[in-house]
Amino acid sequence: MGAGIALQSAAADPRIEAVVAEASFASLREASYDYAGLQKYPWLGKTLFAPGAWTMIYRGQSLAGFPAAEVSPEKSVASRPFPVLLICDTADTTLPCRHTKIICAAARGPKQIWIVPGAFHAAALGFQADEFRRRVLGFFAAAAADSNSKRN
Repeated sequence: MGAGIALQSAAADPRIEAVVAEASFASLREASYDYAGLQKYPWLGKTLFAPGAWTMIYRGQSLAGFPAAEVSPEKSVASRPFPVLLICDTADTTLPCRHTKIICAAARGPKQIWIVPGAFHAAALGFQADEFRRRVLGFFAAAAADSNSKRN
């Protein structure tokens, strides 16, 4: 949830100049298919178990009091061009790389994607600690330098 919230917050708040997001969901609807498909077979959530996914979304929408379609990091990165480093983990069955690729395709700002082989949901740091630090710190350093050059 944190990665999706960070992406959606950056779209709404220009003080957020860049985001690193690992294992984000593309949209609530897309994530519901993974959950309805038992986090292994999203095609089940899109076909046989689709009524269950739709019911989850409708119920959540009713409880939250706002449209479920608005819960969409995919739409957020398309609404404002800010730098993003998107990380997906190849062994993630909770929110597979498909979500990250959807977000990356929609992003209007500078974007990078890092696909971490063998890592589980939100586990890139545990699988490749040195590379994680290098990429994340390098990304933020470059984003800060770009931001500072635009201000001067």
